[in-house]
Amino acid sequence: MEKKAKVNASILIIGNEILSGRTQDTNTSTIATWLNSIGVSVAEVRVIPDVEETIVETLNFLRSTYDYVFTTGGIGPTHDDITSESIANAFNQKYTVNSEAFKILENYYPYGEFNKGRQRMAMMPEGANLIPNPLTAAPGFYFKNIYVLPGVPVIMKQMINYVLQNIEKGEAKKIVTINTNLYESTIAEELALIQKNNPECSIGSYPYFNYTEKTGGVNIVVSSWTLEKIDHIINEIIKMISLMGGKSSIV
Repeated sequence: MEKKAKVNASILIIGNEILSGRTQDTNTSTIATWLNSIGVSVAEVRVIPDVEETIVETLNFLRSTYDYVFTTGGIGPTHDDITSESIANAFNQKYTVNSEAFKILENYYPYGEFNKGRQRMAMMPEGANLIPNPLTAAPGFYFKNIYVLPGVPVIMKQMINYVLQNIEKGEAKKIVTINTNLYESTIAEELALIQKNNPECSIGSYPYFNYTEKTGGVNIVVSSWTLEKIDHIINEIIKMISLMGGKSSIV
């Protein structure tokens, strides 16, 4: 698809298991990294429970605010998998069997194993388009600007490849990380001045420590959606580190 100047998105993680801490969310990092790499800016991430009213309310806000909404979780075969029905309700759309999804699942499972629970995975908003699942067959779907993916990370990663090939892309974000052995408190004032003088970029500092070796430093991340080049900012930061007696490297 043709690129445009700015495309944004939000990520909606749905699942009580994430909020309880029983399951660690890695999908946000995967989706955000891939979207940013193709010029889609992730502007917001939310984690919500398997509660229909909450899902509908959150979806209606996000879909009207951002170009795309990516959801994970809640499209399996059990009673608490209510994402698909909630999306149908958010659009006042009929929640029904998708015949294509039904056929895919029916052909995938051995005779007699395509039970009612598994048949629920073919239920979607009427008019939904399928997202292929090369691992376990059960498809995701997209409807309008909402892309609905499973919560299982290894399956989601395979399915998002298809999504990223079929969405509108923007100009890729320019991003460089500079590592220094200086501490954050040492460079904070000068780094703030460089940020002030370069408002079209974002400069973040992320300290790290090695308690065993009693060493530490900072990773400085410089990024911009709008600047054609950020080399001059990188050079300015490296020069600042050198003048303060520190070492630096691009990582």
